[in-house]
Amino acid sequence: MKKLALAAAASTMIVGSAFAADLSTMPVKAVVAPPPPPMWDLAFGVTGTTDYLFRGISQTNNNPAIQGFVELQLFDWVYFNVWASNQNWVATTMEGLGYLSTNSSLEVDFSGGLRHTWGNFALDVGAVYYTYPGGSGSNNIDPTVGSLKSTNFNYWEIYAKPSYQVAPWLNLGLNLYWTSDFASTGTDGTALSVTAKVPLPAFGPGGDFGWYVSGEFGHQWLSTSAYNYDVTNIFTGYTYNQTIAGYNWWNAGIAFTYKAATLDLRYSGTDLSNEDCAFMISNQNACGNKFVASLSFATSFNALK
Repeated sequence: MKKLALAAAASTMIVGSAFAADLSTMPVKAVVAPPPPPMWDLAFGVTGTTDYLFRGISQTNNNPAIQGFVELQLFDWVYFNVWASNQNWVATTMEGLGYLSTNSSLEVDFSGGLRHTWGNFALDVGAVYYTYPGGSGSNNIDPTVGSLKSTNFNYWEIYAKPSYQVAPWLNLGLNLYWTSDFASTGTDGTALSVTAKVPLPAFGPGGDFGWYVSGEFGHQWLSTSAYNYDVTNIFTGYTYNQTIAGYNWWNAGIAFTYKAATLDLRYSGTDLSNEDCAFMISNQNACGNKFVASLSFATSFNALK
């Protein structure tokens, strides 16, 4: 029995050695490297939304908006973007105070910068120029006071937007914007927000339907040079100076995706008072909490191939 056991063991060793030798001589399948990113691409899209909110404040007097963009992308690094939307600030006339605002019905933004991803980390840095064709404001319209001083509302911001894929189920991001001429008022403005996005399991035939929950909390800092105004108590006649040094905004919602389409359902708000909101955008109802629904379609030339 002992001899049989030794023979069986020897046979196993020989077979095992032969099998290992066969494995060592078998060709190893080469790992196929992912294709290099395209030299260029052109992304484009359109969105219909029940309200156009910018940092929590309605830009359309709480009415719907149609928005679209075109973006040229180069070398997986460089991009140039043009974005447009209808908008509707409430026109303001305060001739006794020497102020007149002419409403614009259109916003066109031009942006560009560098955007790239390294593993789980992504960074987008660039600049944006907000324009409002046909809109203007003047702070001296009374000819008895002096000459007319007018300006449009166009202004610029620079930004940095890093994000990190913490886990397959969580992406965290920061958005930092700065300008020395917020809303063309000569006011220093800094906006900082944190974002979180949680993808949820895909569903439907072939897993074509995706969905996720996401949220944002931000703060807009404003220097007080342009956002001071006098408030008079109608009962006492006492006048004091009110200052808008900044405000918080937030949003949270759920989105559903199917191929190039996204349906986004979101709740948004700010902590601005009605008086401060009216001073900033001539509409005290533009800054309150509200529900917003958006349907968008976005793709690119390379995605269509």
